[in-house]
Amino acid sequence: NNKMTMIRQIVISIIIVFSGFVARSQTIENNLYQKAFSNYSQKQYDKVLSLLNQTNLQLLNDAEFYLLAGDSYFKLNQYEDALKDYYTAFKLKNKPAALKIAECYSHLNKPSKAVEYLKIYLKSPNKLLQSEIKLMPAFNQIESSNVWINLWKENYYNSYEKKLDEAKYQISKGDYATAFDILDKLIIKNKKRHKAYEIRGDLLLLTKDYKNASSAFLKASEIKKHNLTYKIKAADAFYLLKKYKRAESIYNEIIADKYYNPKILLNKTKNEIEIKKTAEAKQSINLFLSFFPDNAEAYYLSGKIHSADNENIAALEDFNRSIEKDDSKPEYFISCGDSYLKTKTFTSAVNSYSMALDLNPKLAEVWYKKGMAEIKLYKYAEACEDLKKAKSMNYNKADDLIFKYCR
Repeated sequence: NNKMTMIRQIVISIIIVFSGFVARSQTIENNLYQKAFSNYSQKQYDKVLSLLNQTNLQLLNDAEFYLLAGDSYFKLNQYEDALKDYYTAFKLKNKPAALKIAECYSHLNKPSKAVEYLKIYLKSPNKLLQSEIKLMPAFNQIESSNVWINLWKENYYNSYEKKLDEAKYQISKGDYATAFDILDKLIIKNKKRHKAYEIRGDLLLLTKDYKNASSAFLKASEIKKHNLTYKIKAADAFYLLKKYKRAESIYNEIIADKYYNPKILLNKTKNEIEIKKTAEAKQSINLFLSFFPDNAEAYYLSGKIHSADNENIAALEDFNRSIEKDDSKPEYFISCGDSYLKTKTFTSAVNSYSMALDLNPKLAEVWYKKGMAEIKLYKYAEACEDLKKAKSMNYNKADDLIFKYCR
C-alpha cells in the first residue's frame, strides 16, 4: 500500500510539473503570437521576422505562425520567402494558405501556378466570395491571362454564396432594403449557415441598429464557434448598445483564445471603464500598451482610469503622453486640463483648455471650465469673457459664476 501511495504521489507530481510546463509554454506561445501580430499591424515586418526567426517554429508546429511570417515577407515583396512559409502552413492543413500561395505566384508572374492553388482554395469551405477574390490587387498582374479567364468559366460557388455576393453588391450601392431582403430570405432557408448572419449584422451596424446587429453576430458565432471575428463583432455591438456586462463576458472569451487580435484590448478597456472595473481596465490597457507603445488613445484611456482612481499625477503623465503622440484631439487636452484643475495647477489648466478650444471653439463646457480656472488665478476679466461665451452657447451652469464675478 505504501509503495502504491508513493507511486501515485510521483505520478501526481509529474502531472503537476508537466501541466505547469504546458501552461507556461502556452503563455509564451500566446505572448509570441500577440507580439508578432502587433508588430505586423504596425507595419514592423522586419520585427515580426526577427521575433519569429528567434523561435523554433517547427517545435510549435503551428500554421498561424507560418502565415504571419509569410504575410510579413509578402508585405516586404519577398515573395519567394513568403512562399516557403505559406507552403509549410498549407502542409499543416491550413486551407486559406492556398490563396496566399496563389497571390505570391501571381506577383511572380506565374499565372498557371497561381490558378492551380486558387482552384484548391476555391474548393474549400468558408472561402472568400468571388467578387472579393477578383478585387484582390495581387491578381491584377494575371487577370488578362488565359488561365485566369478560363478559371472563372467554371462554377465554384453555390446559390447561397452567390446570393451573399449579390447582397454585398447591393450594400456597396447603398441599396440596403434589397440587401436586407436577400439576407432575410437566405437566413430563413439556411438557418445553420453563418455568413448571412454576419453580413446582416454588418448592415445593421451601418444603420445603427446595435440591438439586432449584436443578435446577428451572436448567432453567427454560435454556428461557427471558433470564429473570433464574429465574437469581436458581437462584443463591440453589445458595447455600442451599452450592454456592458454582456460585452465583458464575450471580450473575456476572446482573449482566452490563443490567436486573439491584441487590438481588441482597447475596446475591452473602454468597456471595463464603463462598468467601473478600473483594476481590470488597468490590466487590459497596460497589456495593450506593451504591444502598441505609441498608441495615443491608449495613453488617454490609461489617464482616464488613473483619474477615476484619483491618481491625478499618473493621469497627467498619461494625458500628456497622449498629446505628444496626437495633438489633434480636443478631448485629450480637456482631460489634461481637468487633471490640472484637480491638482490646483490652474495656469496649466487654462493652457490645456485653450488648446482644446483652438481645436474646437464650440465647446461650451470648456469655456466654462477655463473661466473657473481663471477665477482661481484672479483673472476676472478673462474669466468673465469665457463664462459669457459658455452662457451664449446655452451653458446655464455659468449663471452663478457670472452673477458672482461679472457684474
